[in-house]
Amino acid sequence: MQVREIDAYGGAALITGASSGIGEAYARRLAAEGMDLVLVARRADRLEKLARELRSASGITVHVVPQDLMDRDGPRLVFDAVDRLGIEIGVLVSNAGFGTYGRFIDQDPELQLQIPEVNNRAAVGLAAILAPRLVERGRGAMIFLSSTAAYQPVAFEAVYGASKAFNLMFGEALWAELAEHGIDVIVLSPGFTPTEYQRKAGMGEPQPITGWTSPEQVVDASLRGLGRRSSVVPGWRNRVVIFLMRILTRRAAARLTYRVNKPADRSGSATAD
Repeated sequence: MQVREIDAYGGAALITGASSGIGEAYARRLAAEGMDLVLVARRADRLEKLARELRSASGITVHVVPQDLMDRDGPRLVFDAVDRLGIEIGVLVSNAGFGTYGRFIDQDPELQLQIPEVNNRAAVGLAAILAPRLVERGRGAMIFLSSTAAYQPVAFEAVYGASKAFNLMFGEALWAELAEHGIDVIVLSPGFTPTEYQRKAGMGEPQPITGWTSPEQVVDASLRGLGRRSSVVPGWRNRVVIFLMRILTRRAAARLTYRVNKPADRSGSATAD
């Protein structure tokens, strides 16, 4: 994506889950393109450190909004802060996410209930506040983080996979609804990407048959597709696997993920911010 295209959206980019991984990669990329930023995550210290670095390197304006999106009022509190700062948001990167790995019956039920709070409710809440503003402006963009896990039932990541399927359908529906208003929407569905997720979820050192795609590569894929496609899956191996999964029945796909993902005696959780 070129600066000219980012300028067409106007305003600043609001990035959730910006303190690490894909969210941090978005922050660095958009800062390099000269776009002002609002960084949202739970960890204020990491956000402040990143903000100082980006201001120094790119000369942009970076605001930090520490906020746990597991809080049901999180989206409103984020935009309350944005409004107090007098910032106009032109791009939303809804990246914050949370997941677990392991047998469902071994997981903390409360933790499982919190996954859709962050992955889905927060994404819907942020979009519900921002979309009318973008429509009124007649321009803007929204990027939603899904996953290759969205394309089939995923044993041992049951709630996480289902939450990503929600994001995929939600984002593609908004792509159709908002296009006539000049708003670009895209859903990004990366496969295995080296972030904190694998370590925090207790996945050990997975060796996926699809290989790894870097955070920078997945960000680049989404920005290339923005305004041109409704969704993007980075990496040709990931696209091949998704194609094969679509040929299988969901029952067969679920059994296949059971065999591939079956854990040893460990399980855990991870968050994208």
